Amino acid sequence: MDELKLKAGEKIGALHEAAKSAAGNGRSRVEDAVNHTVEVLNKIREAFNDIWHHELIAEGRDRIAAWTRDAAQRIRDGTPPLSPVLLYEELVALFNDRIWRRSMVIFACGVALGGGCGLALGLRCGIHVPSGPHARALHAQNDQSVILVEDATAPAAGAGEVLIRVQAFSVCPCDRATLRGRGAVLRALCGRSQPVVGRGFAGVVLDVGYGVCHLELGDEVWGCVSEWSGGAATELLTIRSTRVSKRPHGLAADAAASLPWAGALAIRALERLHCTQECKGKRMVICGAASGEGCALIQLLTARGAHVSVLAPRKARNALQNLGAHEYVELDANNHSTASWASLAQYGARAGPWDGVLACAGAGVPAAECSPARAALKATAARDAVVELRPSPLISDRLPTPLSVVFAASFYTFRVLRWVLGCGTHTDWLEEKQRLSAGLTSLAALVNEGTLRPVLDKVYLPQDFETALAHACSEEALGTTVIRFP
Repeated sequence: MDELKLKAGEKIGALHEAAKSAAGNGRSRVEDAVNHTVEVLNKIREAFNDIWHHELIAEGRDRIAAWTRDAAQRIRDGTPPLSPVLLYEELVALFNDRIWRRSMVIFACGVALGGGCGLALGLRCGIHVPSGPHARALHAQNDQSVILVEDATAPAAGAGEVLIRVQAFSVCPCDRATLRGRGAVLRALCGRSQPVVGRGFAGVVLDVGYGVCHLELGDEVWGCVSEWSGGAATELLTIRSTRVSKRPHGLAADAAASLPWAGALAIRALERLHCTQECKGKRMVICGAASGEGCALIQLLTARGAHVSVLAPRKARNALQNLGAHEYVELDANNHSTASWASLAQYGARAGPWDGVLACAGAGVPAAECSPARAALKATAARDAVVELRPSPLISDRLPTPLSVVFAASFYTFRVLRWVLGCGTHTDWLEEKQRLSAGLTSLAALVNEGTLRPVLDKVYLPQDFETALAHACSEEALGTTVIRFP
């Protein structure tokens, strides 16, 4: 027993000595770390003092203090603050014989260029792939082809946005122009993703973001998406609430999707012709009247009392006359693209000239640059009596590379200024007012009162997009071609 107590006492003593040694080592390590930190801080303070009391820095502080007092005195006296010229002279006097003036210019240019590149790179890197629910979508490729993606990502609705389950969307010749590059520069600056086809759409609201008051979950809505705002060819579409409105009551999704884009184009054309109210007694001719916007124009002009003539393929004659067209201008069946303006002029010489000419994206209309359409107008017609509704290249798509850089910098600068002024970062200011909520609501009112009805041509499935676009751009089209998500 005594031997056991002795061994236990020896072990306890060994543990006590080990604890004392460990405590001493820990204390010494802490003291070393503290001493090292204090030494580093002293060196940093000495270096800062050396820099602060350097001759050049001291002289600069004195001059800055003098500039500040002078600027404050100028402000109190009601005179402008220190001018840039005087500031430059002071900088030259300060850095004379110390820094080469050309080096200062190179440094300033480098700062400006580096800052601009950094801003552009930061904005580009900030555009990340959104995380959210998956849906089917038509993605455009670089070779102008379109593929159906089964698991495309749809971002959730943010502030001022709504998430819509798109039931159907329309395709038109504008989609072909978009695939060929129309609006590509603006679309890249706005940071839009791959879906670029699908102009008008109809669907159901699945989610509303913060600040959206006029829409609720389950509302049946419609809208249209411009070329630079992406496309509606996705089953789940996140869009600003200012670009959609409730669709007319009792209108199916297929029929509703055929009207927003074409109807907005038609109303815009009437505003350019100053025919928004009453135009009784005026003679109007619609070229390419078999298109969606052409059919809408026939109905709107007829409702306003205008005498409407149409230029379209023979097979569309009866349908256009049922919509309200009064006269049909016969086309040359062998060569629509070159003889239509001649046919129009000849018909006008016999039946009388027109007050306005509207060139839609339907069949039988020649190129805009070789259009002698004014020969068919009355002598009293306005200068803007020829309205072109076909898609044409935007100015931003035709700029050379140096001017494109300037355009991009100006675009971002304008967006930053709008954000600073509290106008937000959205791009609604790029849109025509007819494509925003107010214009779409007015369009719905025209449908509800019976003035306008959609003209639906054919309905396709998403996997048949190529066939649908080819049909929409062919002479067989009459009205608007629609693609429906099953």
